Amino acid sequence: MAASFDQIAHGPLLAKLPTFTRTIERWLKAGSIEHGNWQESRAGVPQGGIASPVLANVALDGMERLFGCEDGHGNPVKAAQKKGMNKSVVLIRYADDFLVTAPSKEILEQYVRPTIEAFLAARGLTLNRKKTRVVSIDEGFNFLGFTIRKFRNGTLLIMPEKAKVRAHLRTIKAYLDAHRQVPAGAVVRALTPMIRGWTLYYRHACSATTFAYLDHRVWQMLWAWARRRHPQKSRRWVKARYFRPTRTRVWNFADAVIPGAAMLPWYSDTKIVRHIKVKGRTSPLDPDAQPYWDERRRTRLAACCLSRRRQALLRAQGYACAACGVPFDPDEDINMMDVHHAQPRHTGGGNEMGNLRLLHRWCHRQHHQQVGYRAAEA
Repeated sequence: MAASFDQIAHGPLLAKLPTFTRTIERWLKAGSIEHGNWQESRAGVPQGGIASPVLANVALDGMERLFGCEDGHGNPVKAAQKKGMNKSVVLIRYADDFLVTAPSKEILEQYVRPTIEAFLAARGLTLNRKKTRVVSIDEGFNFLGFTIRKFRNGTLLIMPEKAKVRAHLRTIKAYLDAHRQVPAGAVVRALTPMIRGWTLYYRHACSATTFAYLDHRVWQMLWAWARRRHPQKSRRWVKARYFRPTRTRVWNFADAVIPGAAMLPWYSDTKIVRHIKVKGRTSPLDPDAQPYWDERRRTRLAACCLSRRRQALLRAQGYACAACGVPFDPDEDINMMDVHHAQPRHTGGGNEMGNLRLLHRWCHRQHHQQVGYRAAEA
């Protein structure tokens, strides 16, 4: 869509809102001031506004139900079960990006495109001609960082886009080139969230081959980084200094070779997990559907936690913080969970499961602020 945030018509958008209509209308029509001159807002939502993505989704709500893609209960309808012109037509939307698959180019140009253009026109929007194109599934196309292509043997694969893989490798190489003298621990702390975030985004697709390739390329970069730091040392010495062997792998880049030191994760450690759509029109605000959402939250938390120890702690604690009792959210808390020692290590506490608790990071900090700073070492 062309400049979707700037062109959304206020009338159709406000008509779809069930509440806070007057407040949102005043916010949309507040206007803007540039160089002391006030300009009226006749259409669109403020880009960067905290509610703008939600309002854009409200305005585009219903597009995913075009072409009979859903039944009366909100469940997806198989493409082959549709009838008439909708047969084998599928529409997938993510915010203002969408794609449509159809059995022929003629159906896309003569039926699908006019239907979508009419849907958008009612909301003051138009298609972006430069970004809209019709391609064959055999040729493949890119969508949201993924490459979707059907090969000659009839296999359809959704893989990470090559440009995104190259950009990710360039980011890691740029960091290593700019930090040639930092300690190995600093490299582990800097690269770990980059690797975790990248793999968690692409783990729902056919990414196993890509993960193995990235493991090899990043290892090459780390080996060159370590060798550059010690040009007079042997390869055996460099390996013993920066790479720690484990039961599953030998070349684990680590803060130190001693057990327990921070270790850089491998891409292939992230398991491929297929994404499961929300069932029908189930809403998290429906009290009757609470068991469904609780089970979905637990399943997603278990899939997001790559550490077996954390998975065991989650099960033991009922997937909730041991301090405040608030359930962990897989969308917000997955990187904000700390392992806490009930008996601090400086008083003899160990790493056995009975002495460990999983806490929100802010709950962990609050606890140590209350009991003293030395206990924060626990």
